[in-house]
Amino acid sequence: MSVLMLVCLGRTAKAESYFPYPIVPDSVATFQGRCNYLADHFWDFCEMSKAFSAKQKMADELKVFLSVMANAETSKGVEGVRKLMKKLEKQPKDQLFMATVAEGHLFGDTADVWIDELYLPFAEAIAENKRISKAEKARFVNQAEVLKRSLVGKPVSSVPYTLRDGSHGDLQNDSAEVLIVFFNDPDCSDCNMARLRLDADISMNELINEGVAKVVAISLCDADDEWRKAVERFPGTWRVGASPDADLAIDLRAGTPDFYIIGRNGIIRYKHLEIDQVLDVARQLKKR
Repeated sequence: MSVLMLVCLGRTAKAESYFPYPIVPDSVATFQGRCNYLADHFWDFCEMSKAFSAKQKMADELKVFLSVMANAETSKGVEGVRKLMKKLEKQPKDQLFMATVAEGHLFGDTADVWIDELYLPFAEAIAENKRISKAEKARFVNQAEVLKRSLVGKPVSSVPYTLRDGSHGDLQNDSAEVLIVFFNDPDCSDCNMARLRLDADISMNELINEGVAKVVAISLCDADDEWRKAVERFPGTWRVGASPDADLAIDLRAGTPDFYIIGRNGIIRYKHLEIDQVLDVARQLKKR
């Protein structure tokens, strides 16, 4: 069932669903308002203790639920996920199953779109459930820790790195009106192409010279002699460092090259940008 059909229902739906969906009151007129209502009531008529006898059907229903949550207010969607996971707290295997399905839709390589705010409460619920073994929850614990430190709209986390001269820096201490963070691997051809394009971009260089923008390039490797030789090609105007464990401190699941843009007060404005998007941001800033 499509999201539009579901939120526009004026009666309980049975034919195409595993369990009856709730009736959205006619007094809730807006599309987002109806999604907000379903965020709170989607699972009202689902008998959780019996429902997982047909796991694929529950997986299908979770997909419908997530499509609705993506259209609700963020806070309502997050609360909807937390309410669902709370219902499953004493059914650890089923809770783990639902979190794994959500991972595929919202976080992993198979996701159509990454929605960190919606996925985080799934990972947190698994991480906090004492009925789930440490081995089974390990990746969810790591995901929750990294995501909490990497949400758009939140302060950037501590990402220590070693500079070319052997001194040390930390991303959370770097500041600029617009801070471009370029996570890279010197042996990655796409990273080298992104570096060349960023270095050659007229708008970006003007922003750097005007003191508006600053580039911090962090390589995901050890700060050894091989790395120092590789980064000799990086511009002198950039702050260049190495941090082999950066992916444990900040969300880098997109691989390299990966760009973050951090605004005033260390707030993450954008994450997982490609070089074309970064250069477009530079052009837009020059038009202001």
